[in-house]
Amino acid sequence: MAGLLFSSKTWNAGEAGILFLRHFGLPLNAMPGSSYKFIFSVFICCAMASASLYGQAPERLRVMTYNLLNYRNFTSYCPSSSNNAVSKEGYLADIIAYSQPDLLVCNEINGDNTTAHGRVLNYSLNVNGETRWEKTDFFSNGSSLVNGIYYDQNKLGLLNQDLITKDVSNQNLVRGIDVKTFYYRDSLLMINPDTVIFTVFAAHLKAGSSASDIADRARETAALMAYISSHNLGSNYFLAGDLNMPKSQETGFQNLLNYSTAALRFYDPENQPGNWNNNYTFRNLHSQSTRDGATNNGCFSGGGLDDRFDHVLFSDDVADGTAKMTYINGSLTPVGNDGLHFNSSINSPTNNSVPSNILTALYEMSDHLPVYVDIDIERLQISINEQQALALQILGKRQDGYWVDVSQAALGSPWHCTDLLGRIVAQGHVESLRFPLPDLSSAQGLLVFTLRPPGRQPSSQKMP
Repeated sequence: MAGLLFSSKTWNAGEAGILFLRHFGLPLNAMPGSSYKFIFSVFICCAMASASLYGQAPERLRVMTYNLLNYRNFTSYCPSSSNNAVSKEGYLADIIAYSQPDLLVCNEINGDNTTAHGRVLNYSLNVNGETRWEKTDFFSNGSSLVNGIYYDQNKLGLLNQDLITKDVSNQNLVRGIDVKTFYYRDSLLMINPDTVIFTVFAAHLKAGSSASDIADRARETAALMAYISSHNLGSNYFLAGDLNMPKSQETGFQNLLNYSTAALRFYDPENQPGNWNNNYTFRNLHSQSTRDGATNNGCFSGGGLDDRFDHVLFSDDVADGTAKMTYINGSLTPVGNDGLHFNSSINSPTNNSVPSNILTALYEMSDHLPVYVDIDIERLQISINEQQALALQILGKRQDGYWVDVSQAALGSPWHCTDLLGRIVAQGHVESLRFPLPDLSSAQGLLVFTLRPPGRQPSSQKMP
């Protein structure tokens, strides 16, 4: 069925009946078009009956935001000698291959033209045989730094694009806020068009601690909330980017979390309000800076990890899971922050939260860490829902080691890895939402990871 539904051509019922016969190797005799339509109708009925017996497991979507630090934007304090763009493209490719996002929001891309925006796609995302990535259009309000939004075109399609450039008083914002609306490419989309639709706001708010900087951030978030209030966005929306706010009490952040219309408010994953700056209590959430003293002559910020600038916020529907998108509790992750490097460089002392090559890439790429959240998307069902299989995601490569991400419901469940002959090469039980697998570098051929939660369908995934 999938082979038919994923065709790029729109088939009418008669053509689909012929395609069905060819797909399954059945004889093509001379018969009127109405007969082919009848065959296809029978096929759809069978598919629907099958789908009623086997509910589709939710799709896991990873949303990540990353400030790329003057990517191809060369300044007097940050020239190419201190911020080599070609090297950064390689580092970003390594980070993406490790963290495996499905939707990526980037800040601080050169805004002079489309070149830098396109190079992220072609030199950091669709590399080493990867082809799943696509970019949204390049938008700018004239700033030298713009956002870039990239997405897995196998999972998502782009519906609409916009840019917020003015505040509520019609004054120019420091940088534009991108607005991108996506839909989930469900495998049953041809049968039932009622798939999940969501909007992503990509923002890089004004930096600095002066009164005017704080006022600019308040204007930017007020403009964002006014946009939501005046547009029919539907249930699910996200805000991702470098918000540059040292604490949740700042007016700009309160505009988001305590907007006058409660139904439109954003929610903070893990509900962590407070004064984040230089506060040990929030050490696990800090995303800036990756460095302490080695700032490349001021190109990178220093001071070590002590600020929570980078956020992925979402609407209450995502927080509550009431509109087919659900935040996975505990999934908020600043990649490379192990909670042990407060006010320190991420690579001193030893940091074992990521492989050593990824730690180097994070250190050299930017003075920010990428931050992601995991979202489960409820897939289309044709009939009643059965006990669904649990979503999972496998990260890494065999030579570097594997990590597995699962949801809360998988805790305690048995898992095993098998080869093509069905032999178990590793097994265990889920003890945390992200856990490493044993060393499998000596294993030969294709491996399959299987999760077997009690009372649910098993979840299996081919290992990279």
